[in-house]
Amino acid sequence: MVKTKNSKNMTPELTVLISFLGFAWIFWKKIYPLLAKKLDEHIETVKKKISDAEVLRDEAYAALKQAQLKKIETEALIEAHKIKTEQKIKLLYEENAKLMRHTIERYETSMKTQLEAEIAKQKNQLIERLSNVLIEKLVERINDGSCSLDTRLEKKDLKKLLGSQKHQNKSN
Repeated sequence: MVKTKNSKNMTPELTVLISFLGFAWIFWKKIYPLLAKKLDEHIETVKKKISDAEVLRDEAYAALKQAQLKKIETEALIEAHKIKTEQKIKLLYEENAKLMRHTIERYETSMKTQLEAEIAKQKNQLIERLSNVLIEKLVERINDGSCSLDTRLEKKDLKKLLGSQKHQNKSN
């Protein structure tokens, strides 16, 4: 190593110390402000993101609360509609039962009326035939000479006769 006049007093430790202090001074004056500025910007960015996240969390919590309230309202509406629908169905069943009873009653009345009319018609036909047969028999007897009675037979008499026979048949 070459020694100079001024380098007599300078030891390697002193040189390192002076270099380190120079580096520290340059670092403190030039690099540290840039790093501090970048770190401050990053801190502000992180703070903003945290703040935005908190706002989003609060908004999400409010939306969740609102959704829960809406869910409760919807469930209440569904239950109300369900009850209303069940009542309507019950009323429809009752109306249907009434309509069926009314229809059956009308049908029974109609059938009874038709049956009574048919019975009356057949009864009249039977009385007519019976009277004709009786008249024929009486005419035959009168013509044969086996009977000389002058009898007049009317339909009402035959009806009475038929009515008494029916009464006897029912008793038996």
